[in-house]
Parts: sequence; C-alpha cells; structure tokens
Amino acid sequence: MKEFRQLTVQDTPEYHKVLIAGYAAIKDYPITFDAIDFTEEESKEWIETYPVYGLYVNGELVSSITLCMPWVKYSTPDKYPHIAHFVTAPEHKGKGYARMMLEYAEDILTHQLKTPFVTLGTAQEHPWLPKMYESFGFKAYDKVHFRGKQHTTVLFKKEL
Repeated sequence: MKEFRQLTVQDTPEYHKVLIAGYAAIKDYPITFDAIDFTEEESKEWIETYPVYGLYVNGELVSSITLCMPWVKYSTPDKYPHIAHFVTAPEHKGKGYARMMLEYAEDILTHQLKTPFVTLGTAQEHPWLPKMYESFGFKAYDKVHFRGKQHTTVLFKKEL
C-alpha cells in the first residue's frame, strides 16, 4: 500500500535515516550538499521549518521531498517554490518512487499553491541527478558557485 503525507516532527528519526542514507552515495564526489552531514536535530528543525512530504510503502518511508517557500528567507533562488532534500532510500532506487513523489508535490504546487513554476538545484558534478531532473521536465536556467561549496549548482525550473 502506498501513502503520501506531510511529515511531522514525530517522523524525524525515519526521515533522518532516509536522508542520510540517500545522500551517502555522493560522499566520494566533490559535492558539498548540507544534507550530507545533517544531524537528527537539524532534520527535526528542517521538518519544523518547511513542508516535507513523504511516500510510504507498506508503512515504510521510501522517498521524501521538501517544498521551500519564497517567503522563508534564503529558501529559494527565485520567486517560486523550490524543491530541496528530494531523496529516495537507496534500497528503493529504481522503483519509480522519486517520480511518484515529484508528481505528488507538483499536484500540491499546482492545485493548492497555484504556482506556475517550481525550481530546484543540484550539483553540476553529480553523476546522475542533472539528467534525471531533465527527464522529469526541468530545464537548466542558471549556474552558481556558492561560497564554501566544492561544486557548481545548476538551477532548474519547471513550468507546471
């Protein structure tokens, strides 16, 4: 059984586990995503600050996505909502869960928030994410090298 829902602080331990496991695959690349080294307390603060949604399969969190809103300071590179911490548990990759999670988030963005666009960013150096996001209909519109980061961030935008 599949269930989508917004996460609460009670979901922090499970969310943190999926977040850290999902980002572990890129530790050997010159990529410095903040989420790679998040503590459980930072994961809890993240859930308290942003709407985080999860896909549960048979009661287990398998994928999650965050919608950062432009009215939260430093949350978005544009005036539109921004996707962050979009992750799938490694043991569930390749099952289409990321696409399902994104479609669920896009439904919220389109029907509840009425936004015409959504953005996201990823490392140019990432071995598969830029191509995956393009396959999901995102188009690159800018590249930025943020201070203190090893990687160049490619910013993507998608019309909803």
